Amino acid sequence: MRENKTLMERFKQSFTNRKFKQGAYSSLITTIVVLVILIANMIVSELDLKLDVSNEKLYTLTDATKEFVKDIDHDIKIYYIVESGNEVSMVQRIVNKYNNLSDHVEVVTKDPVLYPKFASQYVETNTNVVDNSIIVVDETNGRSKYIPYTDLLIQSVDYSTYQSTTTGIDVEGQITSAIQYVVSEELPTMYEVQGHGETEVSTTLATYLAKQNVNKQTLDTLSADKIPEDCSFLLLNGPVYDYTDDEATLIMDYLKNGGSAIIFANYAVSTDKMPNFNSILNYYGVSLVDSYVIEGDSNHHMSKMPTYLVPDVTSHDITSDIKSSNKPVVVPATKGIQVKDDVRSTLTIEELLKTSDKAYAKTNMESQVYDKDDTDVAGPFSLGVAITEKIDDVETKIVVYGSNYLLDDSMITYEQLGNTDLFLSTINWMADVSVETLAIPTKTFDNNYVTLTSSQANDWSVFTILIIPGAFILTGVFVCLRRRRR
Repeated sequence: MRENKTLMERFKQSFTNRKFKQGAYSSLITTIVVLVILIANMIVSELDLKLDVSNEKLYTLTDATKEFVKDIDHDIKIYYIVESGNEVSMVQRIVNKYNNLSDHVEVVTKDPVLYPKFASQYVETNTNVVDNSIIVVDETNGRSKYIPYTDLLIQSVDYSTYQSTTTGIDVEGQITSAIQYVVSEELPTMYEVQGHGETEVSTTLATYLAKQNVNKQTLDTLSADKIPEDCSFLLLNGPVYDYTDDEATLIMDYLKNGGSAIIFANYAVSTDKMPNFNSILNYYGVSLVDSYVIEGDSNHHMSKMPTYLVPDVTSHDITSDIKSSNKPVVVPATKGIQVKDDVRSTLTIEELLKTSDKAYAKTNMESQVYDKDDTDVAGPFSLGVAITEKIDDVETKIVVYGSNYLLDDSMITYEQLGNTDLFLSTINWMADVSVETLAIPTKTFDNNYVTLTSSQANDWSVFTILIIPGAFILTGVFVCLRRRRR
């Protein structure tokens, strides 16, 4: 009996001695830590509470998108078309962000294996809808827009090997653009005047226009009876040959009746050869200097390239975003723009881009040197101006830039430059569209960026939610057993 009592006493003492208390305390702390980790992971997974620590904020929607979407009163469905297990995590994560922006916007995932005919009601016949594509539908008016997966990626081509590399994403830009497209009753239509050796809109620039939901059309003014009624503005992009008298009258009649135009000059064409083209500019208070501009201030041109001007950007609705982002605008091979002395009172001419006081215009177009001659025209010059004229209720808007090379692919493909933003903001101003609802920038990442499919992401979730906490538990058990043995 005494022996049994001794065993019982030893058993009770084993729960009260110092070693047990230390082990129990360690086990309790370990258990609490594991529970906190598990609960935190569950909350984060359920509420999608993820921090975006990427340099480009790849997973953070811009304020422009948030402001635009929250004011929408149409019911919008964003269909994410992807087979289960093939989700690209960066696409899926950004798409799902739209669920939290408005009660009128809902993200729905559609598996093409389970719903093979779903996409056919929104895309053209024989369109191959690939995984991770998106369809935006306005259920209020029935309009829709299909965004293929390839449009969500930014590709860079190595022309030495002709291999492409994904360098960025445009998920937010494409989705927000599609939402604006489906909810807008009227979209701006730009008519690109052709037939005079104009510089055609490049494929890259056309992509930007499509993203801004600008309907681009071409117009042969030589055979046209009038400017189409749906024309929001004309694009006169560096004509080489002059307009006929009838063409100039056609364009002038359109502008006088409240039309709008974006006009780019061609530095290589003498003004003497373009009397009708210049008559349009002169009527609206400006003229072109018959030469190309050289910048004498090294702070206002690209390194060792005085004909690639970096002008001062003045304050205007068109330039507000560029000034706030501090992006420089580069204007290569440009004519100077001068305001005429006899401007009528109904005209308002505002400077957008201007050179330094050290700029001068080279009168000898054949000169091989950049040094200023006595015959050269002294600056400063405007390189871009915005012109408005309002008579009664009729308002005309014109923007003139000194160089059509402003939109050269070599200029607009560099995101650090403001050339593309300047042109798109000019369009917004022309069409009376709020700049903040358009032109969501693409987001780039370095070559070390890893793209995970949904299944890969799930594997990592298992690792972080189960394996790591399990390792903590086993470590705690091991420590407890080892201390008890001591």
